[in-house]
Amino acid sequence: MKITYSTTTKLRLLSQFQNVNESLKVFADYHNVGAGRLKRWIQQYLTGGLANLERPVHNRRHPKKLKLRAVRDYRNHRLPTKEILLKYDIRELSQLRNWVILYNNGKEPVRKRVRKMGRKVSYDEKIEIVKWVL
Repeated sequence: MKITYSTTTKLRLLSQFQNVNESLKVFADYHNVGAGRLKRWIQQYLTGGLANLERPVHNRRHPKKLKLRAVRDYRNHRLPTKEILLKYDIRELSQLRNWVILYNNGKEPVRKRVRKMGRKVSYDEKIEIVKWVL
């Protein structure tokens, strides 16, 4: 189960980390937070301040052209990954990697469409459909 942290908890932990003389790993282990997660919070806070620490209510949508430019920058090693995330305002490296995987598989990195469920069909209706098709 994924643990979510409130913005105030994140800010409190970042403030405490700033005032102690411990390594990131030791501090994270002591507070039962992953070192990678704490490092990501620090990066988010440094790039966007408190607003970047808040958990978004909705997923952010990126235009297709932006995705393609980010993927090309990543593939051609024009910029380090951190700079690509900052330049294109991408929240997580995993998102960029997913776009690269799609691009490498010959697909364009576009938003997946979720298929809508059809209506419920009774057993008798199914029999009629099969008779009609045959």
